[in-house]
Amino acid sequence: MLEGVEKALGLSKSSLQKPFYTKLQLWGAALPTNTPGIPCIFDPRGRAGICGDWLLGSSLEAAALSGIALADQIADYFEQGGPCSDEFAVGLHDEYKPLEGHDIGQFPGLESVDQITNVPALTLAT
Repeated sequence: MLEGVEKALGLSKSSLQKPFYTKLQLWGAALPTNTPGIPCIFDPRGRAGICGDWLLGSSLEAAALSGIALADQIADYFEQGGPCSDEFAVGLHDEYKPLEGHDIGQFPGLESVDQITNVPALTLAT
């Protein structure tokens, strides 16, 4: 992935330092409850960025849009020479609020399990 970023930024291969730490969160355990409501978080002083579906919702589309937003932010930062300026900081002081949206794994427009009413009770007979 780092080679792809270098290529997209027009940098030579192996010109960016490899991350010293990475983490991947599997979707099965991901159920965001609150979010700053922004597409990405970027700290130019710490040279760290965060993206993910939890920032905008809980969908593949939200994850992709968040990744694109962080990539754009990093590209803009390096295009300006990588200054340690708060001008490029995003989301460092935004307050978190409850996430509005659909149940995890649900498609917009379909009824939520919580919205279904008047369901007859079933009794198991032996």
